[in-house]
Amino acid sequence: MKARGTRGGILLSLGSEDTLEVLADALREQAELLAGTVIVEVAEKVPFEHVALVAAKVEEAGGVVKDVRPPSSVMQARAETVIVARTVRSGGRVVSGGSLVVLGDVNAGAELVADGDVIVTGLLRGMAHAGASGNEKALIYAERILASQLRIAGALAQGDPSAADGSGPRHEVALLVDGAIVVRPWTSGAGG
Repeated sequence: MKARGTRGGILLSLGSEDTLEVLADALREQAELLAGTVIVEVAEKVPFEHVALVAAKVEEAGGVVKDVRPPSSVMQARAETVIVARTVRSGGRVVSGGSLVVLGDVNAGAELVADGDVIVTGLLRGMAHAGASGNEKALIYAERILASQLRIAGALAQGDPSAADGSGPRHEVALLVDGAIVVRPWTSGAGG
């Protein structure tokens, strides 16, 4: 068992190698630390008896077990969606560990990169890369997709934005179909 202080109390990490005897001895030695808030991290194969012993010792010391969870190194924080409430100008680069929403246009020469979806409420003329971490289910949505380059996961599509005359479908989506990027008009079922 490993113990370390946190802002609100103590964090106890239980490993699969901990025996009941070793755990009981460690808890006895650190009894004064158990009087406050305790968070317990458990490895994959920790018997319930070990968690119950910790809970009983914490209660004896006058403390409270606030949470039982997997180790922090295993927990992955869910990335937040980045929202840009303006036009992204040429030379601008916006990166998101989650999805990316632009409330405006994306000018030629700008870059959008997201591990999730890329959503543009205006015209998309710059480069967009959705699913940058390999998410092949990611998509790119815009009022009009006029980009010279689109990327989804590892796939790449080149376009000719100068060939677009401004007419055509409104609200388009780009997604991966059989390993190739396909751009089509948006319908409620286009993403699936």
